[in-house]
Amino acid sequence: MKKFTLTTILFLLSNLTSIAQISVSPEAQLTYNTHSDQFFLLDDSTFYWTQKPGSKRWVKHPYVYAEKEAFSEVIARTRVLAMSKGRYYFVHESCGNVYELYRDTLKRIDESFPHRNQYGAPMFAWNNSVFMFGGYGFFQVKNVFTRYVPQAKEWFEVNVKSTEMPSPRSAPLFLLDKDQFYLIGGMNRNHLADEYLRDCWKYNCRLKRWEKLGEMHEKLFQQYNLMNLNMNLPNGVLRMSNRLIEMNIDKNTWSAYENPMVLNMTKITSSKDNKYLMYILSNSNNQGYRVQVRDFESLKEFKIGEYPIYQKISILKLFPKEDYLWISLILNFFLFTLLFYIRRMHKLNFLQRSQKKLRKSDFTVSEWEVMCMIQAQGEMELSALNEYFNEEGLSFETLKKRRETFVKNIRIKIALITRKPIEEILQETKHSVDKRMKIIHWNEDIELDFESESSEH
Repeated sequence: MKKFTLTTILFLLSNLTSIAQISVSPEAQLTYNTHSDQFFLLDDSTFYWTQKPGSKRWVKHPYVYAEKEAFSEVIARTRVLAMSKGRYYFVHESCGNVYELYRDTLKRIDESFPHRNQYGAPMFAWNNSVFMFGGYGFFQVKNVFTRYVPQAKEWFEVNVKSTEMPSPRSAPLFLLDKDQFYLIGGMNRNHLADEYLRDCWKYNCRLKRWEKLGEMHEKLFQQYNLMNLNMNLPNGVLRMSNRLIEMNIDKNTWSAYENPMVLNMTKITSSKDNKYLMYILSNSNNQGYRVQVRDFESLKEFKIGEYPIYQKISILKLFPKEDYLWISLILNFFLFTLLFYIRRMHKLNFLQRSQKKLRKSDFTVSEWEVMCMIQAQGEMELSALNEYFNEEGLSFETLKKRRETFVKNIRIKIALITRKPIEEILQETKHSVDKRMKIIHWNEDIELDFESESSEH
């Protein structure tokens, strides 16, 4: 009896360890099992690890790999899903092969084949079945909705009861909340270019109905292509550069937290309510990888902000794209025609005025003052206008350019009103003593209308 007790204790001690991290390969499979409330890690053909969130203790479980295929190939092309307390499925990333880890044995359980038809499709488990939506395969992005039925050992297309469903897409953000599957954005390939989608959907697994929630919030849409998605697995927590992105679908919010350590994170999975995170951490040269589990709060060094995940779609976007394009073209045509007509009438009225005198209302205050000074003196040094444009720190070249532009505008306005050739208005000559200086001369046949000025006052 003592021998049995001692053997049992030694066995338990050999399977329990308090190490904070485990060295793994980049292909290590990790997930969180909601049925047993524990993290799951598999990277070896002879054992796997589990850890209760907050326990800081890994439990080592031996198992038998009962397949002829190379273990490394199976792990590299499958994704793990927790089906029940002690049951895990490893599903081919493109849909097809399904491997089951149950009762300490990992073996293939399907009678299908690698479909290679749904790469980048979100994958989730519900009611003992595996579901995949959309994905990319055979040079086309799809919106096929498939389901693996264990009793039949085959994949079938899901028959939904709603009239509308999401358009073709791959690599979307997605979340699973009990029996609600949320699909957010994604990518579609249009003419060999990636098109980022903004629409957000919810699928009720019990009612088999799709519901369009709205469109991705602008802030999230701007950051979407920068996020490191947990491909095929629910995206409760994501990495974006040196930030962790937390998704809260119940509150329709996402929050960003900054932490420099995040730069070296690869795969991330979170426990219930995102309280704990399990992630693979690489070193600076990506040569070594290790798994860690930490309280999410300890990783939230600095909160960047909190924003909505989705919002209601603008009423303008409810019209079909083709109709909206025609409406937009027609409205723009009428607006352009109206503006052209108003501008033309204004120009005709301007040119049809009396050409004998210049009115103050046709010029700016500065332009009128300068014209009065030039007319009063008959001529003026061009440099005398500097006081109208001089500012602290302004270079001589900039001052000269502003002065020349100012005089040019006056010439153009006078030419439009008097219909005189512009080159004959306010002519410039060189100073008789200092050739570097220019003199501007007033045209004797041009008059200023001071009477209209006084009547306006």
